[in-house]
Amino acid sequence: MADAKESYDDVSVYPVGDELRDRLFAVQTECAVVWSTTDGWPVGVMHRYVWHDDRFWVTTMPQRKRVPALRKRPKSTVIVSGENAAPDWRDFTVTAKTMATVHDDDQAVKAWFYPALADRMNPGHPERAAAFRDRVDSPGRVIIELEPVKWITYDGAKVAAHVLGRWSPDEDWEDPRL
Repeated sequence: MADAKESYDDVSVYPVGDELRDRLFAVQTECAVVWSTTDGWPVGVMHRYVWHDDRFWVTTMPQRKRVPALRKRPKSTVIVSGENAAPDWRDFTVTAKTMATVHDDDQAVKAWFYPALADRMNPGHPERAAAFRDRVDSPGRVIIELEPVKWITYDGAKVAAHVLGRWSPDEDWEDPRL
């Protein structure tokens, strides 16, 4: 294995691999959705999400400021942290630069999204999932599709392994979390 690096200023050499990213999306239910205001300020809120067809999907009511903002300025960001996803996953994040599409009354999207979100939020509890689905499928509610166009990731476990001489950016690494 290569010698431990002396400077850790460039953390781009510690990316999260696609397999770990997809496993994170399967277990983590919360993400930050970030958009810009008319005066250019970035603003974000936490959302429960579904990862489906290589896109993030969230829902909210149309009067929330993010809805008109994302309609006007669809360039956005989604951030998912490994924190609380699994005991040894806390030191990594996945950020996606995204393009947002707001779906107003798309019955085809509602038909798969509401049950998927309800099941995700109530695993193993079909009665609770059905009640959640009925609550969230309310008049006027919108579904926001966030399509990744660029990934920015950081894996702190690779940093720790690199410090110990167990990982190098030039070599394959068998991730112990997988």
